Amino acid sequence: MIRDSVDPLSDKLRDIVGRDAVLTERDELLVYECDGLPQHKSAPRAVVFPRSTEEVSEVLRALARERVPFSPRGAGTGLSGGALAMHRGVVIELARMRRLLRIDTDNRLAVVQTGMVNAQLSRAAAPFGLHYAPDPSSQAACTIGGNIAENAGGIHCLKYGTTVDHVLAARVVLAGGEVIELDQLKPGYDLLGVFVGSEGTFGIATEATLRLLPDAPAVRTLLADFTDVDDASRAVSAIIAEGLVPAALEMMDGAIIRAVESSVFAAGLPTDAEAALLVELDGLEAGLDEDTARAESICRHHGARNVLRAADEAHRKKLWAARKGAFGAMGRISPDTMLQDAVVPRSRLPEVLAATYRIGLKHNLRVANVFHAGDGNLHPFLCFDARHPEEVLRVKEAGRELMETCVRAGGSITGEHGVGLDKSAYLPLIFSANDMDTMLRVRAAFDPSGLCNPSKIIPTSRSCGEARGAKRQDFPQRNNILDQHGSVDEAKHDSPLETQSVGQDVGSQHVSEMMELETATFSGSSSSLPSPSSPGIVVPAKSSSTSFDAQAARHALAHIVGAEHVSGAKELDQQSASVSEAISVAPASAEEACEVLRLAARERWAIVPAGAGTWPGAGNLMRRADVFIETRRLSRLIEHQPADLIAIAEAGLPLNALNAELAQAGQWLPIDPPDDGRATIGGVAATGLAGAQGYGYGAPRGFVIGMRVALADGSMVKAGGRVVKNVAGYDLCKLFTGSYGTLGLILELTFKLRPLPAQTATLVVAGPIIKLLRAAQTLRTAKLLPTAMEILSQKMAASLDLDAGEAGGPLIVRFAGTTRAVAYQLEESQRLLGDDERQAGMDVWRADAGLWRALAAIPLKHEGEIIWRAQLRPAQVGPFMEAAGQTLGDEIFASSSWQAGAGDGRVRFISSHVETEACVSSLQNLRSTAEALGGSLVVESAPEEIKRAFEVWGDTLSTSALMRRVKAQLDPQGLFCPGRFAAGI
Repeated sequence: MIRDSVDPLSDKLRDIVGRDAVLTERDELLVYECDGLPQHKSAPRAVVFPRSTEEVSEVLRALARERVPFSPRGAGTGLSGGALAMHRGVVIELARMRRLLRIDTDNRLAVVQTGMVNAQLSRAAAPFGLHYAPDPSSQAACTIGGNIAENAGGIHCLKYGTTVDHVLAARVVLAGGEVIELDQLKPGYDLLGVFVGSEGTFGIATEATLRLLPDAPAVRTLLADFTDVDDASRAVSAIIAEGLVPAALEMMDGAIIRAVESSVFAAGLPTDAEAALLVELDGLEAGLDEDTARAESICRHHGARNVLRAADEAHRKKLWAARKGAFGAMGRISPDTMLQDAVVPRSRLPEVLAATYRIGLKHNLRVANVFHAGDGNLHPFLCFDARHPEEVLRVKEAGRELMETCVRAGGSITGEHGVGLDKSAYLPLIFSANDMDTMLRVRAAFDPSGLCNPSKIIPTSRSCGEARGAKRQDFPQRNNILDQHGSVDEAKHDSPLETQSVGQDVGSQHVSEMMELETATFSGSSSSLPSPSSPGIVVPAKSSSTSFDAQAARHALAHIVGAEHVSGAKELDQQSASVSEAISVAPASAEEACEVLRLAARERWAIVPAGAGTWPGAGNLMRRADVFIETRRLSRLIEHQPADLIAIAEAGLPLNALNAELAQAGQWLPIDPPDDGRATIGGVAATGLAGAQGYGYGAPRGFVIGMRVALADGSMVKAGGRVVKNVAGYDLCKLFTGSYGTLGLILELTFKLRPLPAQTATLVVAGPIIKLLRAAQTLRTAKLLPTAMEILSQKMAASLDLDAGEAGGPLIVRFAGTTRAVAYQLEESQRLLGDDERQAGMDVWRADAGLWRALAAIPLKHEGEIIWRAQLRPAQVGPFMEAAGQTLGDEIFASSSWQAGAGDGRVRFISSHVETEACVSSLQNLRSTAEALGGSLVVESAPEEIKRAFEVWGDTLSTSALMRRVKAQLDPQGLFCPGRFAAGI
C-alpha cells in the first residue's frame, strides 16, 4: 500500500476537498473494499468525499490528468460489486452530498444532492401529501445516487415504475470533469434515460430533480397464505390477467416466513404456510373495495387458505416491515447466503420457482425465496457456509444454473441489483457479442477515457489492458466531417475511415493504452487522437461531392426486395430534403432491411427510416436523403402475452391496429401521439412523443421494454428484453426512442401494456383562459386521477365540435377506471369547480373515445402550417401562455389552434404562415420565454424558409458534444437522416 507521504495524488486530492475528506490509511479503506455483496473485494487507492458538484469535477479532472480510474459510491448497499474500485482506483464517496435543495409542490418535484438517503426524501415530502415512489428494501440506507446508478425498483414499482420513471433531470460529471445537464424537458437524445441504470460507468450524478407523487387517497393491503408455492404463483398471474394492477404484489415462501417470524420483524405470518402473498391496491376510495374483493376472490380460487385484510395503517406498516426485513432475517437460518436477482415472465413463475428448488436439492443447498412477484422479479437465497470451500463452489454453480433457467424462460439475469462485477460473466446469456459491442460504443461516447468504474457490466477478454478488442470498419476514403463546433468541413483522407469499439476494464498500468483505444476516432487515421480533455469524437456528415445514381440504386435494391417494392419518393414531404432523385424501398423482413443497409453503407447513401410517412418533415432540413426505408411490410403482431402484459410487434404495425388486437384481451398500449390512424409503432417510438394522455400514463419511453434495431452497417442489435423489469446492460431502448431515426432503423418493439379501463368519460368546462388555468390547478391538486387535462383554443375547440363559450376555450379532462371511480371523479370535479351558475358551462362526454382520437390527429391535418411545441413544468404553463399572447398579439393568438397540457406542461401551437422575419422573431421570443421558465421550444413543422432562418431544436449546448459522440459511435458515416436532429446531427 502506498503511504500518504509517497503518494502525491493524495495531496492533490486534499488540496481540492480538504484534508478531512480523503482517506488513504489501510484500516480506513477496509470498509470500502466491498459493497453489500461481500463475495467481491478490492481495496481502493483512496476514498474521496466531495461536498459539491464543483469539487467532484475538480477531483475527476485531477484523476484524468493522472490516468487514474475511479468508482462512484453512495451508501454501499448495492448487491453486485458495482461500487468497488478496481485496479487501484479511487472511490468517489457522495455521502457528504446529502442536502435537500428544494421541494416544489406546484410542480410536484424535489431537487436533491444524490447522497441523500431515499427514505429521507419521502419524509421531507410527507407534510405536503407527497412521496418519492421508488422504494427498494434498503431505502432506509440507500442513496438517490445509488438508485439512479442501478435504476432501483422496489416493492411499489409494479404500478409506479422504477427510478428512471421518476428522474426528471440530473447534473452529471463526466470522467474528464465536464459537467452536463441531462433534462427531459430539453431536446435531443434521451441521454438521461440511458444514464439511469448505467451503474456508475457513464459518470457521476451529483444532483437530481425527482418526480414526487401525491399520497394515495386510499389503500387496501391483503395477506393471503397458501400451502403450496405453485398455487401462490398462479394467483399472481391470475390477478394481472384479470386486469388488476396492484401497487405491490409480493411473495414469501415458507422458509422466509419462518425466518421473519423468528426475528424482530415478526408480523403474525402463519408459520405453517408454504407461501404468502402481500397484495396492495391503492387509488380512489370509490371502487377500491370492489377491486380488493376481486383480488381476494382470485387468491381463494387459486388455493389461498386464508386472506387477511390489514386492519389499519399500523397493521399495514407491520406487514411491509416484515417483507422488507426478510433480508436481515436470513441470518437466522444460514451463516452465509448468496442472494440472486433475476426476472422471468409472470406466467412462467410456477415452473421457474420449481426449478430453483430442484437446483438447490441437486447441489445440496437450502433455497429460500422472497420476491417481487408482480414483476416476476425473483430473489432466491442460496444458503451456505463460506468456511467450507466446497460449498462456495456449489453455490457458484447453482447460481449459474439459476440464471440459465431464468433466461431460458424468457427472462433476464437482473431486475434491480444490476450486473456490476458479479454478473458480467452472465451477460452473454442474453446479449450477443454485437449487442454488447454496441453498449460499449455508447459507453465510449460518455467516457472516452475508460476511467469511469472499469471492469463492470460488460465482460471483457483479458488482453490489451483487459480491454475488449477494438472493432474496425473500413469505409470509402472520402468523408465529410461535422466538427466539434457543429461546422461542416470537407475532408479527404488517404486511408479509410476507422471506427473503434471502446474497451473497458482498465488496469492501472494499462490506462494509457486504453485512453488511446477509447479516443481513437474518425479522422481517417488511427494515429490521429484527440487529447483526453477534448470533447471527443467528431461526427461524419454527408458528402456533398458523393452523387446518387437513382437508376443504379433502384436496380440494386430490386435484387433485395423485388422491383415492385422500390419506387420514387416524390410523395414524401419536400421539406425534409431535396428528394427529387430519392427512392423508397419497402423490405419485407428484418433480414432484407439489414441487407438494404449494408448496400447503403457500401455506397454511402443517406438513409431515412419511414413508417407511415405521416411526419417526414419533422426536424431540421436534412442535408441529403437518398433512400427512404419504409416499414409498411413489417407489420406483424409477433406475440401477445395477456398474463404477462406484454406485446411484441414489427415496427410497421399501425398503433391503431395493435390496440384493436390487444383490446380483444382487454388490454391496450396507452399512448396517443400525433396520429390520424396511420402512425406506426416504429414511428411512434422514433419520435417518442406523448399525447394528451401522457399526463396519466406517461410517454412512449416508459412502455418500450425491448427492441431490435438495424444499425448503419446493416448489423442488427437487441436492446432490452421481454420482461417488465430489467437492468441487464444499458437501456439502449431509451436512446433509440425519440432519436428521430438518426441512430438506426427500428425493426421490432416489445411493449408493456395496461388493462383497458372499464369506463372513460370527459368533463368539458368552458370559460376564459385564466379561469380554466385555475380550474386545472384545482383539479391537479385534488385527490383525483385524471388521465388527461387539456386547455384548447377556440379554433381548436371548434374543429372538435366543442363549445368554447363566448371567450377563451374549453378545459377537457378525461377520467378512466372503474364505473364507480369515474362517476365519483366527475361528481367531485363539478363540485370543486364551482356553484350551479358556473356548472352551466360544464358538459360530460361519456362516449369520448372519438374526441381524443380527433385531438391526436389535429397536428397531421395542418401540413404546410407552422407547428411548434413547448415543454415546461406544469406550473409554468400559465405564465408561458400569457407571454405567448403578448408576443404573438391578440389577432394571431386568437386565430391559432393550440392546446396546453395543464397537467404535464405540453403546449402545441398551429398557426398559418406569416411573413418570415416576423415569424422568426416571434419564435425567438417564445423560445427565450420557454427557456427562461426552465423549458424548451421545438418547431415540429414549418415551411423551408422558416427552417432555414430558425434553429428547429433550440439550445443543446450542455449535451451537444456528447450527442455527437453517441451519433459517431453508432452511425460513424452519418448515413441516417443527416442533419435532421438536434446539434446538427
